[in-house]
Amino acid sequence: MSVHVLAAQTAVLVVVSLAILYPVVAYARTLLHTEAVVMLAASVLVFTAGSVFEEGLGMTTVSEGTYLLSCLCFAGSVWLFAREFVRLGEPSFDADDAPTAGEFERSPGGQGFAGATEGEDGE
Repeated sequence: MSVHVLAAQTAVLVVVSLAILYPVVAYARTLLHTEAVVMLAASVLVFTAGSVFEEGLGMTTVSEGTYLLSCLCFAGSVWLFAREFVRLGEPSFDADDAPTAGEFERSPGGQGFAGATEGEDGE
């Protein structure tokens, strides 16, 4: 790989990392999952370092370790994004939990949505 291609690749990866970090800096108070976004940007920066180690310096073993660290950072960011939706120890949704055939057909009392009867059409 030529020096120019490596420099361009490194520049693009650094710009992508900074673009990922921009919402954290600009909107830190209103951004959800701030830690996850920072970890995702760190993953891209560590990947960039691994690329420089491998292609620029020829350090294959060091670059493989750096790529592993990048993968761990990415896995950490995925966990930080998904941890609210993961429930350990709770039973999963099963076919046995499905509603019966007529359970959702009509609400109790013969009323439809929001207490309106079928004769009322909003007039």
